[in-house]
Amino acid sequence: MKHVFNLAIFSLLLLTVTMSCENEELASDTSVSKIIDAQGKASCPSSHPFEACGQCWTDANQAQSGGCNDTGGNNGGGNNGGGDQNNNCPSSHPYSACGQCWADANQAQSGGCNEDGNGGGNNGGGNNGGGTPCGNYNYNPDNLACVTVVANGSGCMNSDGLFVSSKGVVSNPCNTKEAVLDIERNLGVNIDDQFIAQCGYQGNVPSINPTMTKSDFLIYMKALFINININGKTGDQFATEFADLLDTNNDGILTRNEASQAKGSDPRQILNLEPIFTINGGLATDDVLAYVGLYLGDGALDKYAGDLPQLVQDNMANFTRTWQPGVNAASKRYDSNK
Repeated sequence: MKHVFNLAIFSLLLLTVTMSCENEELASDTSVSKIIDAQGKASCPSSHPFEACGQCWTDANQAQSGGCNDTGGNNGGGNNGGGDQNNNCPSSHPYSACGQCWADANQAQSGGCNEDGNGGGNNGGGNNGGGTPCGNYNYNPDNLACVTVVANGSGCMNSDGLFVSSKGVVSNPCNTKEAVLDIERNLGVNIDDQFIAQCGYQGNVPSINPTMTKSDFLIYMKALFINININGKTGDQFATEFADLLDTNNDGILTRNEASQAKGSDPRQILNLEPIFTINGGLATDDVLAYVGLYLGDGALDKYAGDLPQLVQDNMANFTRTWQPGVNAASKRYDSNK
């Protein structure tokens, strides 16, 4: 009888262990962790697109069944995880700063975090929680409402502090920097490091005087003017002449101040490029200088290429990611795959 009793106890323990293992396996299948992509961004996999309580689920029902009662989940799929579409934080702690999620900026500061954060939900600068982080900015292409009008009327600043062009395109500082770095890498030229660090500027122009060797500038200009031939004058010739006109002291070094003075000596500010820049002449001249730091203007750098003739835009797209309005405001001609 004693052996029978011991056998019964053993069987019960075995059953308990088996059920425990099965429950543990079921729990592991209920939710999964975020995955980290090559850019270091955490997101939920497509198989478990609903994020809540810091985990990824197939949907809200599964989250609730798993004991998660966070109603601020996000069906972001593999595009973005997080309790909102702004900063990957849950709705209960929508303010992202110092790599953590807080209730608000005050809580972050109380916790020893002095970094300017990015509010989620409706705390993200009036943009309804949309957008993606870009350095100290939140980039939301749909946040078109003007908060501050730019003096010359070329656009305005939105609630995220980003420039919105007159064609309704929001500047993206992160794309701007990548476009400038493309020029440096793909053409093998040296662009001023201080300019690269600040090329995503919005609103106020940084008080810097970037420099570039004339030889590097020539490489860039010749690449812009490939296939140009006007009355027998080639793009290379236009580029060489333009570089010489900018190098007023003939020292082989071009600076922002020197280029501005040279260009300003022409009432139309086109110098020798009028045959090429027949439309938006002075603006187009600014544009080609802007991408290498020899012209700094209001608003944002990434809108400038829209003033260039189509052939020059096409040449530019061969070595850099341009991002500007195309034939209409809805046409974002930024190639994120280049």
